[in-house]
Amino acid sequence: MTRDEFLNRLGELLACLPADQVKETQEFYAEAIADRMEDGMTEAEAVAAMGTPGEVAEATLDDLPAVPRAIARTKRKSTALLWALAIVGSPVWIPLLLAFVAVAAAVYICIWVLALCVWIVAAAFGGAGVVLVLLFAVDGIIIGHVPYVLTSMGMGFASIGVALLVGAGAWTASKQIARLSALWAKKAVSPFWKDRGNKSRRGAEAAPLTA
Repeated sequence: MTRDEFLNRLGELLACLPADQVKETQEFYAEAIADRMEDGMTEAEAVAAMGTPGEVAEATLDDLPAVPRAIARTKRKSTALLWALAIVGSPVWIPLLLAFVAVAAAVYICIWVLALCVWIVAAAFGGAGVVLVLLFAVDGIIIGHVPYVLTSMGMGFASIGVALLVGAGAWTASKQIARLSALWAKKAVSPFWKDRGNKSRRGAEAAPLTA
């Protein structure tokens, strides 16, 4: 089989995918074949090293996230069947999708509310410290009550110190929460989207597609 025959057949088997994704897959394997030919293989040997177009197409579909993979496999059987399932199943999948989005958003918001609460605590201590130092200490100076001034300033600076400590903790917590929220967001979209950079190519291990 020539390279062009391999790529054309691969495109036919992946017609259930978006055109840009089919083109990207074809370009990937065209480059892989060219690399092997540069290493000394003949065109036929380089093409054979990729596996059959059916194996490659099956591996490409297997590498998709769950939802696009199910859609692609249904569309491969029949576009009419895909639309029929989408319409008939809409009373089920639309509420489920909305519930999924609501839960994902709620978890994401709760994570950041936690960080906000820590910052509010830090701001409260800081504000209390400033009030104690500037307001009550000044009042003590005006009335000439030295112990009151010293006590107010001591409590104020102590409160500011606590605010700085809590603020440092809030900053550390915010960084961790940002990391966790990013992981959660990635997990939430994983059934629908997959990082192209982590795609694996398992053509030789996949079962052949039926033409």
